[in-house]
Formats: sequence, structure tokens, C-alpha cells
Amino acid sequence: MKSAVESIFILKEKTQKSLGKQFSIVHKKLAGNNQYDGFFGKWYNSLGFKKDFVYACINYYELLIDNNENQKLQEVSFSKVCKLIKLKETPKLQKEVIELAPLQKMKVKQIAELVNEVKERQEVTNELIEEICNDTNEQNIKLKKFVKVTTSFINDLKEQSEEMSKDNIEEVLKLVDEVKELCSIEPVETEESNVEETA
Repeated sequence: MKSAVESIFILKEKTQKSLGKQFSIVHKKLAGNNQYDGFFGKWYNSLGFKKDFVYACINYYELLIDNNENQKLQEVSFSKVCKLIKLKETPKLQKEVIELAPLQKMKVKQIAELVNEVKERQEVTNELIEEICNDTNEQNIKLKKFVKVTTSFINDLKEQSEEMSKDNIEEVLKLVDEVKELCSIEPVETEESNVEETA
């Protein structure tokens, strides 16, 4: 099962790179001077592809080709590379992130946070990379502890529920509401791919 999943992911990455190559070739032939006078958009729409996906594949392919000698980048997932593409306008910073950050070990969310910080600070430091990696690790540790304590609390409640008075139950319900508030997570906004486009 595990090997099947790995094979599927490898095939997916290769497919996105191959699509990026083909989209890039056709883009050069069909694109106009702006998004209104070319035929590229009409072409990929006729094939059922969406704009964000098409330009993400193009940018993915071009970034891999521009950094062909960097084996580490070649092995990074499509979704992670899509976050790095957001530094396209600052190639020097993008290259530093690619060279310094442990991209394979980082989660997509961490890379997105790193890219945002680098864009804001206009610099890449080892301290920043470590801070982002460690923050997430500490949060995961705290979350695991919180889940363990909460699970234990719920199990205790189940065992004692028959012996509890009405007042005790009301107090417990208040505590449960507080726990729910602590656990609530605001919906994450979907980030659009940062891609350059011409029709």
C-alpha cells in the first residue's frame, strides 16, 4: 500500500512537470501581448484546464529547469514548489531559500510562512528558517499534550457521569464550551497561485 502511494505521488509530480513543459511550449506560440489578444487561454480552456493550474504547472516546470543542477529542488513536491514560485519577482531571495531551507523536511504551510516572511523582510537567514521550523514543532508538541489531557478529561467524565449532580454537570458543560473555543480553528483562506499570465 505504501509503495503504491509513493508511486502515485511520483507519477503525479512527473505529470505536472510534463504538463508544465507542454503548456510552456504552447504558451510561447499562442500567447499575445496581453491577456486579451492571445489564444493561449482559449486553447487550455477548450481542453478543460483551469488557469491557476496551467500557470502553476508552467511556473513549476520553469523553476525546476532554471535550477536544473539543484537535485534537492528536483525532489521537492509540486505544492511546495508552488509556494516558492511566489518569490519569482525576487530571484536572488528565491535562490537563497532554495539553497538554505530544508524544503523536503518542511511542511507546505511552513514554506508558505517562510516565503511570506522573506518577502516582508527582503532577506533570508538561517535564524528565520530555524524559527519557522521550531515554532511549528513546538506547536505540534503542545497540541499533542492538549489532545492527551482533553482525552483524559473526557474519559474521566464518562466514568463519573452517573454520580454527578445537576450543578456539576452544568459546570462541566461550561468547561466543555471553553475547550471547544480553544479548539476552534479559523478557516484558512485559499491562496491563489502567484502566476504571471498572458492569454
